[in-house]
Amino acid sequence: MTTARAAELLGEAGAIARRLPDYEARPQQLELANAVERALGNRRHLVAEAGTGTGKSFAYLVPAAVHADGHQGEGPIVVSTRTIALQEQLERKDLPFLHAVLPIEWSSVTAVGRNNYVCLRRRDLALHENGLFDEPDRRAQLERIVTWSANASDGTRFELDPPPPPDVWEEVQAEHGNCLHRACRHYDRCYWQRARRRMQTAQVLIVNHALYFADLALRIAGASYLPAHRVVIFDEAHHLERVATESLGLRLGSRSVQWHLRRLHNRRSHRSLLAQHGTPAARTLWEEAWQLADMFFDGLYDRLRGSGASKGGIALHDEVIEEPLSHVLARLAQEVATAAIASSEVELRMELQARANGLDALCGVIRTLCRPGATETPLVRWLEPARGGVQLCAAPLDVSQALRQHLFEGGATAVLLSATIGTGDDPEFGWFRRKLGIDDATALRLDSPFDYDRAVELVVEEAMPDPGREEPAFRREVAERTARHAIDNGGRALVLCTSWEFVRELAQRLRPELEYHGIELLVQGEAPLTRLLEKKREQPSTVLLGTDSLWEGIDVPGEALTLLVITRLPFQNPSHPLTQARLAALRQAGRDPFADHTLPEAILRFRQGFGRLIRNESDRGRVVILDPRVRTKAYGRRFLQALPFSHESDAH
Repeated sequence: MTTARAAELLGEAGAIARRLPDYEARPQQLELANAVERALGNRRHLVAEAGTGTGKSFAYLVPAAVHADGHQGEGPIVVSTRTIALQEQLERKDLPFLHAVLPIEWSSVTAVGRNNYVCLRRRDLALHENGLFDEPDRRAQLERIVTWSANASDGTRFELDPPPPPDVWEEVQAEHGNCLHRACRHYDRCYWQRARRRMQTAQVLIVNHALYFADLALRIAGASYLPAHRVVIFDEAHHLERVATESLGLRLGSRSVQWHLRRLHNRRSHRSLLAQHGTPAARTLWEEAWQLADMFFDGLYDRLRGSGASKGGIALHDEVIEEPLSHVLARLAQEVATAAIASSEVELRMELQARANGLDALCGVIRTLCRPGATETPLVRWLEPARGGVQLCAAPLDVSQALRQHLFEGGATAVLLSATIGTGDDPEFGWFRRKLGIDDATALRLDSPFDYDRAVELVVEEAMPDPGREEPAFRREVAERTARHAIDNGGRALVLCTSWEFVRELAQRLRPELEYHGIELLVQGEAPLTRLLEKKREQPSTVLLGTDSLWEGIDVPGEALTLLVITRLPFQNPSHPLTQARLAALRQAGRDPFADHTLPEAILRFRQGFGRLIRNESDRGRVVILDPRVRTKAYGRRFLQALPFSHESDAH
């Protein structure tokens, strides 16, 4: 068992304090670090909620480094973050600092998905074989990649600024199942192979949730991407159910089918793989598949438009969707595989076989999506609108069993951390653990070190119309009261909505009034979110309005944000087919869908939204809640009680 060194390193006289003159040891951080250290030493799962300001990153990175140093040869400790951006924050800021100050020798590596690396063999093939690059602008992009890749730092697309177009990058990216390994003439220089070797020897490996659960899906199928490991630490763990659902689910639209077909052939080129190496029968099948894909997805789109269904889509239940497409694609895959066998060139044979394998996998996806009961795990299937058409979708009804079996029972020791994991009134996080299949774990809840009673004035507006019974009147009042609060505050506000449609309506109502008072309105969707956030920080008097991702994950400290307006309680849209299926399953199991799913999801989201206001000890501000249901409904008190106040007397 690891000796308790993490708290010493993080303490008042520790290595970190000696390097940072103004460093103050935080009791919550020390308690969390000790809990992480015990979890790793005892090999027992830990679920911990640590409020904003705890210092989670150091609280898990320091014990991870100490444990890795004492358990060399047992595989890396994997740290999984929500996004690549958070990965980069650890890689560029936190990890270099800890490497410099900790009195131990340890290594850390950041891993990204294989498709983010350039494949030098495929790059050369694209220069000579692919008709896509007959077009001058794409040819220029390819030549830019060729020049860069000759002396790239790590060989990932993130080095390229501006980023290359997706259809160009896809022709040069490294791919699973399309690698010659040591037989490749580029093996010694291969960026992906170098990264893979670093991953295999790293003591701490930084990934993101999407990559980790993509690897989990591979492991369930009998393959793997990440090295074997005994410990995984999930930061922002409240996202895990959603990420697991996406990773274990399926999505397919016409663009996906066309992507596979375009990789084989381009009607305007005589240099495509199929034009040069395919048979006349293969080219005929290619044309037939293209036409059938258009007809198939056009028919699904017409059905979606004619259904009058909401934006959530159409549930397919046990319906079988007739489709002639997979049969033609399977025949085309066989033709391409035959061409691969006939080729005497090793690299060309590999490329053709990879294309054939891709078509075979595509056939499997189509059949699974169109036929109920095609997999052992129950799937919910539905149609939903997508950019330029329609998508066929499927997702597990419940991910808990798969995660219980393949992750939490007999696998890696898992540490799950977040500033908001539960509803605030469940110290064992039972609702969260049930969703993920975590039967046995230590639970720890640590309050934020910030004094919210002093830092935040909580205002629950009175005499507001009920949004369920008086929707038009409610929206008018929201606009009027939001404008008044924002003007009185000199802007400096974030306004959170629960739908894109209301964001647009509220923007129309607010903009003239705010502009009259010299306050600019920044609206999510009118510009990239990163640009909006930069402008918000640069021009504090602005008001930022939005939904969705603005409820969490954004950081606007200081004077740029001193007013937070929550327009409506963030209940999930119940019309989505996956949500409907999960609520129905709860009902069938004799449980209350509202109490067991809808309400806790909304409270968690509410807590996340509230957390946007206070980002450091010096922040001050006001939170205004415009939804009257926090006072008029029996469940409303749970929302207010979930906020990090020691009492409720501040609400008025």
